[in-house]
Amino acid sequence: MRVASSVAAHRPPRTSVRASSSGRTTSSTSSPSRSVGPTRRPSHRHRAASPPRAAKDDLLADLVFALATQARDKIQKDFNELVVEPFADPDPGPLPDLVPPSQLADPDSKFVAVDVRGTRVVVHYKEHVVRDDLGDDDADGKGSTDEHGVDALVCLHGANGSEFSFRRLLPRVAAAAPGTRCIAFDRPPYGLSTRPDPPGRSSGDGSEDASSSSGVDFVYTAAGQAELTLALMDALGIRTAALLGHSAGAPVALDTALVAPERVRSYIAVAPAVFLGDPPGEKDEDGTSAKKGGGGGGIKLPLDRQLRFAWFRFLVSQDGPGLNVVRGSVRRQMAAIEEGRTYADLPPETKAAYMRPTKAENWDVGLLQLFRGGSFGGDGDRLRAEMPKLAANGVKVAIVVGEKDRTTPPPLSEALRDACVDAGVGDVRYELMPMASHLPMEEEAGGVREKFEAIVVDVVSAL
Repeated sequence: MRVASSVAAHRPPRTSVRASSSGRTTSSTSSPSRSVGPTRRPSHRHRAASPPRAAKDDLLADLVFALATQARDKIQKDFNELVVEPFADPDPGPLPDLVPPSQLADPDSKFVAVDVRGTRVVVHYKEHVVRDDLGDDDADGKGSTDEHGVDALVCLHGANGSEFSFRRLLPRVAAAAPGTRCIAFDRPPYGLSTRPDPPGRSSGDGSEDASSSSGVDFVYTAAGQAELTLALMDALGIRTAALLGHSAGAPVALDTALVAPERVRSYIAVAPAVFLGDPPGEKDEDGTSAKKGGGGGGIKLPLDRQLRFAWFRFLVSQDGPGLNVVRGSVRRQMAAIEEGRTYADLPPETKAAYMRPTKAENWDVGLLQLFRGGSFGGDGDRLRAEMPKLAANGVKVAIVVGEKDRTTPPPLSEALRDACVDAGVGDVRYELMPMASHLPMEEEAGGVREKFEAIVVDVVSAL
């Protein structure tokens, strides 16, 4: 018994090992007589004080109030824009102080009349060309190119844009590719091109266009915009072209290339608003996208956005409410630009140039028809089915998109690239610009505009 006691009295302290929160091991020792580990923490009154429950409740109440206010303001804004404004004036009259587009033209503006299924459109365009060593005897730049060249680079702007978007690109490409005509034109209902009236609205001769239906002239439909582009090429003596489309101009350029692929040497899509959706093999049995979150270019709108979109389509189908919606939307966009809430980096003269077309007569009537006749990106299956035409005619494809683009994010461009490859297009170039957003032709920071223009020069010069 004494031996046992003696052994216990002289037994070495026990060591315990445990992992600390930092991942390192710490040790402490203990003996039967007393603890040798770290000292105890002080009582609660010495710990860091946590906010009293009343203070927490106040913070929570403030957060809930802020969120509720934000939600209320958004609901009120949407209600005013989509319910109050559209029906405030059931029969809106013409806007005052609008002038014919020609009165807003620049010294280097050009106009040419084209016919699209019986509708006359006077198209406003700008052109730059540098004569090559062989020279051309045509004052309008109508010359000939060899089999390996291209007659022209034709640029199509996006929504609310105009030929002004390409004012710096055209002369640069023209200087780098002598003999190539570099042209940008205004797509109706934008810029300074005329806006055809809707059917049933007399334009002077009392007749109606048989090619129009549902309050929309054919020229405002996707097919009509492609035919207009080809009619312009015919009027300007352009046999073959590189078509460059920015944003909403990209699907028009693509449709043009699919209608007449033998006349298009290159399709250049910049920040393209081409909504292909997922390939047929990547859809569920019910036809919806098998990828969640819009992967592969598919876009699935949340329910509130779907309802908002359906209501918008209803409003624009009505004459009075439709005009009110169009006018209100553009008015808010122009105010945001003027106040610097959007495109804050653009200089005042650039903002003024982009807003100038809203002073041209009939801009609102034309925009309403475009909203009525637009496909809104629902032609993905058709586009995929027709893309092999590009491969069969040797059309080269270049896609340029900004990594920071939130309007037409990179997944849309990736889907377009993959669709072209799947269609057998042999020459597909994909350029992801790390510093760029949606307007690379305007963005100076990080050398975005310089890089963008260099890409286009390279593409056109290689044709």
